[in-house]
Amino acid sequence: MREYQEKYLDLLAELRRDADVPTGQESAQALLNDVSQATGRSREQADKGMALLRAELFPALDNIFSASAEDIADLQEFADKLMQGVAQKDSALAYRIHMALVNYARQKNDRDMLIRELYWVGMGLYNMETSLSPGGARLFTYRMRLSFAESASYFETAYDDITDPEIRGYIHRSMGNLALTYSTSNLDDAKAKLAATMRSIRILSDPEIRAKTPSLPWDRYLYLSHQEQTTMLAFLRQGGAEPDMFVQVMESAQLIQQKQMEQARERGEPLQPRWQYTYYAALYHCGAISLEEFLDVLYALSTARLEDDFDPQSMFSHLSAPAMFMEYSKTLSQRKMAGQKPRVKKMLRRMFRWLAQVPGSDYARQMGFYLRQVLYAYRELPGCTSYYDLLLNVFACQHPTGYARMWRTAQIARALCRWAIKDCPEQFVGFMDCADTAAVAARAEELEDFAWRAGRVYDAGMVHCIDMVRTTCRGLLEEEFSLLQLHAYYGANLLSKRPSTAPYADVAYGHHCHYDEQGGYPVSFSPGASPARAMIYIISVADTVSAATDSVGRYYSPAKDLEELYGELKDLSGTWYAPFVVDLLADPARREELKKDLDRWIGESYEDLFRRRQEMMK
Repeated sequence: MREYQEKYLDLLAELRRDADVPTGQESAQALLNDVSQATGRSREQADKGMALLRAELFPALDNIFSASAEDIADLQEFADKLMQGVAQKDSALAYRIHMALVNYARQKNDRDMLIRELYWVGMGLYNMETSLSPGGARLFTYRMRLSFAESASYFETAYDDITDPEIRGYIHRSMGNLALTYSTSNLDDAKAKLAATMRSIRILSDPEIRAKTPSLPWDRYLYLSHQEQTTMLAFLRQGGAEPDMFVQVMESAQLIQQKQMEQARERGEPLQPRWQYTYYAALYHCGAISLEEFLDVLYALSTARLEDDFDPQSMFSHLSAPAMFMEYSKTLSQRKMAGQKPRVKKMLRRMFRWLAQVPGSDYARQMGFYLRQVLYAYRELPGCTSYYDLLLNVFACQHPTGYARMWRTAQIARALCRWAIKDCPEQFVGFMDCADTAAVAARAEELEDFAWRAGRVYDAGMVHCIDMVRTTCRGLLEEEFSLLQLHAYYGANLLSKRPSTAPYADVAYGHHCHYDEQGGYPVSFSPGASPARAMIYIISVADTVSAATDSVGRYYSPAKDLEELYGELKDLSGTWYAPFVVDLLADPARREELKKDLDRWIGESYEDLFRRRQEMMK
């Protein structure tokens, strides 16, 4: 590799160490100091990383067709290291390199190179899109499918002409990975996914095909295809599956169970809880065990690991097993669910204590999918933790800077709301049953409380983007910015489905929409048509002020002075921001008051964060 590539990898390693989730602090001040120093170093590392890429990599990609064989080999090695291992150092940048290499392979008519690079383009897209799972929206599905399908198509057209076993391996891997490009959200997609896995399994099991390239890891390929087939359980949970789907999933689950038992005996280790869930879930869906028996299994899996055990299997036990318990238990009668409540409480206590202790490591970064499973499956039950507090606990443990920023946003929003009730109460007429300005004045405290509570969770969708904004040693690429924009949609989706957070869903959805609705995102939402429009406009400004003046957790650039920021807000009043909100800051005395509060709120936000983490440990 070239020197700049080695330097960039070193910077990535430093950045990830600095971005580790801080744990074990003795005080709120120690936590604040730790975060402040880490984010300062992160900004420096990101600036250095971007400078390296602009000076060396981006020009090389722009002139890829004139690259030498040595240049191409260096780029391939660099891209492989960027996408190496479970932690995925920088998949988006690796994807960009592989896209350039695809173009190079086409221009040079290099078939073998094209097969390889198409596979890695598909994997780069998949790695970026996994930050959206579970959730619903999929940005890169068709691009991913085209890449894997083109690579896999050489099985029919050129397989016998290819002499390199590694290239034949890429064909089979692409064929198996076609199943990744289908969701399980509807019957048609589920059928297509099942057809893709079954075709891969059939070809990988063919002795004649195996004999052509005996050096390939056929059994591993086959095992991975069976693992992918078991993801059909997500569709089986929804109902509407056809009988053959149950059969195929059960067969794959049994094969995986047998393999897991063999490996456990060989290694002298316990069975992996993730695949135990898969096996028993398949048994339940096929009618071999009852729901109560299956819930017993899930509860046992949730308590199978110690609270100071942080390997990936422990993530499943402490996060996914309770999530699945809640998902499956929703069909129980009210009486039977009441009997399960002590189990739910115990699982939640264990989950929170475990989350509060997770060390800052690559293992912690693998938790994204498991955490999102909890957030999407969680059910609010009387006497148990509210969804509102669950969200705050997750951010307190995995994204402390995000927690602190939303806390400050909430404080700013409450102050703006208080001033708006005094200056322009008509903005709230029609909201929260306020029929006129007199009703607005009478309910001022409730309106301020709404602004505060909305500010605490309006950015809930950032749970999909934590690693992206925390460990990227450069500016965001176009694909990443598209993913980042979805956080407003995902936040609204999360909040809207639970009573404790549903009132704040529109605020989450619209806080990045422009006031004139001629820009911002998402374009599908109209803040002006929402009953909560005044609160959306207030949170939009509060979010900007909180982020721009953050001197501790701002990763991309140093904090701005409030006076400088106010000038920018005035320039964008009527387009990006609601004029009535910007006008609330026209009084210099208010700006001076807010400036003092902003400085004080930084420390107080981390005191609140520290207290929450301490409470989770109890």
